[in-house]
Amino acid sequence: MSAPVVAVDRVEQHFGRRVAVRVGSLTLRPGITFVTGANGSGKTTLLRLLATVMPPSVGSITVGGVELGAPEDLVSVRRRLGYAPQDDSVPPRLRTYDVIDTIAAMREIGRDHTTRSAAVYSAMRSMDLLDVASERCGRLSGGTRRRVALAAAVVGTPSLLVLDEPTAFLDADQRGRLDLELARRRTSTTIVIATHDREWARLGDRIIELGSGEVLSDESL
Repeated sequence: MSAPVVAVDRVEQHFGRRVAVRVGSLTLRPGITFVTGANGSGKTTLLRLLATVMPPSVGSITVGGVELGAPEDLVSVRRRLGYAPQDDSVPPRLRTYDVIDTIAAMREIGRDHTTRSAAVYSAMRSMDLLDVASERCGRLSGGTRRRVALAAAVVGTPSLLVLDEPTAFLDADQRGRLDLELARRRTSTTIVIATHDREWARLGDRIIELGSGEVLSDESL
């Protein structure tokens, strides 16, 4: 499945009277786009909008020509979407394998259990999780739980990948694994990553800097 073009058109996100994000026009294409900015600049809000976690207060977002709105449209987009939020959202009582398998089942990956299981093990292998496949997530370290969330995001072949501060709690070796996974997917996937790490962002194809919820700069690398 080809990577979708994501189009943001005159979008605003309001929280009460506060405007957290105001983006006039933004088009995201296959490759790695980093979103940078200070705390409170709107990075997480923008990524939550792109990941269909919430609808915009104003404006529209389309993914692969499908405008996010009706439930059936959201289902179609979410089957193609991999998302790792910034917060630790991994269910503590579930085992590592079950967390990733649940996401794979929701995205309807594989025609049967065998092919879905193969995709799950491939995702765990990419994030070096095979040795904790049967461990309950509540017993894992913060860095390992982060890798579980990332494996759940990349399981199968999502054509849109949205990662919010994915390197939090990762050591150098684990960051290297993530870099390899992103490099493997960059030509076939629209990847959007929020980060404070400007040096890491220079390895992408594009850097968008936010400030007070608005685009301050947009640089192709």
